[in-house]
Amino acid sequence: MSSQPHIDINAHIDAIPGRSIPKNFKMAGIAAMAIGVLGLGFGFATGETAWTWGSFLVALVYILGLTQGGVMYAVIMTLTKAHWGRPLKRIAEAFGLFIPVAYVLLVLFLLLGTGIYPWNPDTILEIGPVDLKPHSEFAWSAKPFWLSKWVFIGRQMLVVGFMFLLSLLYLRNSLKPDLIAAKARIGDKAPGWWNLITGSETDVQKACDNGEKNQQILGVLLAFTYAFGFSFIAYDLMMSLSPWWFANMFGAWTFMSSIWITFAALGIYGLAGRDWLGIRSFVTRTVTHDLGKLCLALCMFWAYTTFAQLLPIWYANMPEETDFLLVRLHLPQWNWLAQVVGVMCFVMPFTVLASRGIKKMKWPFIAICAVIMTGIFLERTLVVMPSIHFGDTFPTMNFLLISIPTFIGFLGLFFTYVTWVLSNMPPVGLTDARLEVHPWDVHIHSADDAHHG
Repeated sequence: MSSQPHIDINAHIDAIPGRSIPKNFKMAGIAAMAIGVLGLGFGFATGETAWTWGSFLVALVYILGLTQGGVMYAVIMTLTKAHWGRPLKRIAEAFGLFIPVAYVLLVLFLLLGTGIYPWNPDTILEIGPVDLKPHSEFAWSAKPFWLSKWVFIGRQMLVVGFMFLLSLLYLRNSLKPDLIAAKARIGDKAPGWWNLITGSETDVQKACDNGEKNQQILGVLLAFTYAFGFSFIAYDLMMSLSPWWFANMFGAWTFMSSIWITFAALGIYGLAGRDWLGIRSFVTRTVTHDLGKLCLALCMFWAYTTFAQLLPIWYANMPEETDFLLVRLHLPQWNWLAQVVGVMCFVMPFTVLASRGIKKMKWPFIAICAVIMTGIFLERTLVVMPSIHFGDTFPTMNFLLISIPTFIGFLGLFFTYVTWVLSNMPPVGLTDARLEVHPWDVHIHSADDAHHG
């Protein structure tokens, strides 16, 4: 039977004032952000404005997924009353606390980057502006209004803003008991931003009781809001790049793959950062085994939703939908990327994660999580870029010098921010009654399992 050590709350609290971002990680984060700035600067300086904003969009949707996915991981733990994943819940909440920065990046794109949409009268694409007037009796006459620039911008700001507001309220209720308990012990050494969460409250038990009740209510609201809000992100920010193409499964395909990369990122961060955070006794091979099983399930769900979009378009031979797929799956400048996506998002994760042992081994599990995260980046690139670049060859230099650096820069900003947050608060839910393993949880390990830790 698995066992969890008794939580020494005071030891975890006392470690907070002395914890700082590891020097090597800080340098790597600064270097990654510098690479991102250089990539964007190179793109704009060389006149590749459309490709540069497309790269920004790919990285933006990816980071929005990681940010909100962190909140949804915490929501899943709350609504299911799960014990197994609690050691990673605080890391996921730190992902969610990137929300203010993510929203600023979204607004920046909405105000400056909508020129890559062909329906925009001010589009910078050579094929635009596209006429959105109904071209058949089956086309929606509302599309010209729906895809008008300021309705588009306002809709995204409101929908995503509402989702983020609910998320911040949820995070506040989750974090408050721990921060109240920590403030009572370390006093003036507590970071000033904690006051935004704790206010003047000092009763830990009251905060726990109210927080649990409010998390349950907000969790239910967030479950629906996430599906609705992230579908809007998918349909507006990515699908409308090809304004006459649509697939009903596209929203679910996007928001579930965002959950998937969040699980993968938690696997990487939880294993790589557990010693620095002092939570090695919590992030055990049992936890990564359970997380790996969910990653395998989401791998299969990604494959299912991908096939569910392709199949009806193929057998119904729908011309508007078929064109989108033919460009990405048939044209030689893009079909190789589609094949790479299929391998990295399904073949490799499915094959590797079928192994029970690999899900318990630190570096092999980190490696397959990195493959998943890279695969979804390439998938987002495959969705977005053929609607922006219309050349007969794949722009290799643009991809290497703009897309990849931009993506690296966004990841550098995200993980540096998350690490700063985690360096300034308890790394696990110290007042969370479900952090302890449930006595009914039993994991059977093989006799040679000792080297898997």
